[in-house]
Amino acid sequence: MYESFYGLSKRPFALTPDSVFLFPSATHRRALSYLIYGLGQREGFIVITGDVGTGKTLTIQTMLDYLANKQIRGVRIAAANVGASEVLPLVASAFGLSPEISSKAALLTELERTLLHAYPKGVLLIVDEAQTFSAEALEELRLLSNMSMEGRALMQISLVGQSDLRETLDSPRMEQLWQRIIAWHHLQPLSLGEVKDYVQHRLTTADWNEMPSLEEGIFPLLHEWSQGVPRKINILMDRLLLFGYLEEREQLGRAELQAVIDELGQEFGRRAPPAGAAEAGKASAEGAEEIGRRFAALERNVAELLGPAQVQELLEQEEESGDAGTLLTRIDRMEKLLGQLRQKGRWLRS
Repeated sequence: MYESFYGLSKRPFALTPDSVFLFPSATHRRALSYLIYGLGQREGFIVITGDVGTGKTLTIQTMLDYLANKQIRGVRIAAANVGASEVLPLVASAFGLSPEISSKAALLTELERTLLHAYPKGVLLIVDEAQTFSAEALEELRLLSNMSMEGRALMQISLVGQSDLRETLDSPRMEQLWQRIIAWHHLQPLSLGEVKDYVQHRLTTADWNEMPSLEEGIFPLLHEWSQGVPRKINILMDRLLLFGYLEEREQLGRAELQAVIDELGQEFGRRAPPAGAAEAGKASAEGAEEIGRRFAALERNVAELLGPAQVQELLEQEEESGDAGTLLTRIDRMEKLLGQLRQKGRWLRS
C-alpha cells in the first residue's frame, strides 16, 4: 500500500522471511559461520538457539540459499512434538524417499544409499523447532548422524530451536548427543547501533531513496520498544510507514513513532516499556513462572552431577554472603556452573 507512495520496490519490513533482507549483524554472522564450519567438518552437531523473533528462520533460509549456490543439498525439517519412531520417516521423506518402505532397516539402508550416491558434495539437515522434539527423537537423530563414509558423516545435522532446547540438551540423559556438539551459538537481540543499521539496510534493500526521511530520535525509542528483537522492529516499522502513508508524511520522527506505539497499545493491550526499564521488561516478558521453572530445572541438573546436598550448600553460602542477587542472576550463575561441570573442551559455545 505504502510502497508506491515512498518509491519502494517491495515492503522492507514484511514478516515473511526473505534472505535478501538478512542484516549481517555480529550474532547472525556467527550463526552462519558455525553452520558453514560444521558442514566442512562433516561430524557432530551444530546448535543454534534464539528467543522468538530473533531471526532463526531467516538464518535458516539464508543458509539454504547459500548451499544451493554451492550445489550442496540443504534440507529443513520441522514438526511439533516429534517422537522417536517419526524421525526416520520424516528425514527420509525430506530426501524424497517413501516413508512406507517395508521396514525401518530397509528405510535406513535406502537413506544411506541415497546420501552416499546422490549427494557426494555433502548434505546439511537443519532440524527446525528442535525444542519440540522429544529426548528420544533427538537421540534418534544422533544415531542417524553415525552414518559415515571414510570417517566423514554422510549428513551434517544442525539443531535450531528456541531457548528451551538448551534445557533438553543440558539433561544428563542427553550426554552422548551433548558430546557430539562441535559448535553452539545463541542469537542475541540487536544493539541500539545495530537497530539503526538494520532499519537502513532493509530500507536500502527495498530501493529506499531517503523518502521518507527518518529522524535520528526514532531509533532509541524503536530499540526500547522492540528490545532489539528483529520481528518486533519489523512490526513497528511496517506500521510506521503505513502511518506515514495515510498521513502523507515525507518525514517520520519520534512523535510519529510514539503515535504508532500508542495505536498498537490500544489494539493489542501492550505499551512500550517505560524509559530505563529494559531489565524489568525482560523479566516481565519471560514471566515469573517461566523463570522459576528454569531455575528448578537447572538445580535438578546440577544436583544430578554434584548431589542435592552440595547444591543446597552452595545456595546457602550465597544467601549467607548476601550475594544471592535476583533470581535471574542466580539462574545465570547456575547455568555457568552447569556449563563448567559439563565442559568437554571440544565444542565451541557463545
